[in-house]
Amino acid sequence: MQSYIINLDRSPDRMGRMTDRLNSIGLSFQRVPAVDGRLLRHAEILEVNKPVVGGAAMTPEEVGCFLSHRRCWERIVSGTDAYGCVFEDDMLISKQAALFLGGGTDWIPRDADIVKIETVGGRVWLDRVVSPLTGAFKLALLRSFHFGSGGYILSRAAAERLLAVTRVFSDAVDHVKFNPACGIATSLKSYQVIPALCVQTKTFYPEGSSLIEAPALAVHSDPRFPENLVNRPWLEQKCLQALRRAAHRLLRHRRIEIMFADQPGAFGR
Repeated sequence: MQSYIINLDRSPDRMGRMTDRLNSIGLSFQRVPAVDGRLLRHAEILEVNKPVVGGAAMTPEEVGCFLSHRRCWERIVSGTDAYGCVFEDDMLISKQAALFLGGGTDWIPRDADIVKIETVGGRVWLDRVVSPLTGAFKLALLRSFHFGSGGYILSRAAAERLLAVTRVFSDAVDHVKFNPACGIATSLKSYQVIPALCVQTKTFYPEGSSLIEAPALAVHSDPRFPENLVNRPWLEQKCLQALRRAAHRLLRHRRIEIMFADQPGAFGR
């Protein structure tokens, strides 16, 4: 399984660090030159981005980030591997990632469109069925939105589908893949590796640390979904949140914090 590293031409130091990280665990990878949103002309953005009515517009950086991920999907589709792994260039990668990324793909369920190997440190809902993997890792279907596109495995079939439906897009790339509010995500089967194999430096290191790499690919806009809970009155928010929690519990979904594999206590869950 080939890995693809999204990297801006103006960020050679970041690529150097990613190269060191991946070489240290023996992973094969290709650099994918990122689309620099700062350099996109307004006319170029209008060709690919259709804003949601009543929602915030995507920033040029978000558009460039999305186009960069599409470049990776194109490489996956044009290749011969059944799966490809995509990384943004500010990721910390577990020493144990080679257990899953450096060899065969038999551990990936046949119905998997996406396997999320990243965490952003939050709590998510997972399916009650959990499959054991090598080295005390586990795998479960995602049953809620898990933000972030810093590290994920994508099937060739899913890459082809995503390319077809995102020739023009309205939402950031992680929302399209994982947020049920976008519609596309509900047709994709997404699994989560537990604990996660990678994490962004800004999520892992404490605030103010000199080791944090500021996001280079995207500056996120405000939430753009008019139906988002944050846009509703306080009482309505609380009632809808309670109903969603009740539905998850009725289906026996589990809500857990996804930790990074190299964190102390990551396997004690």
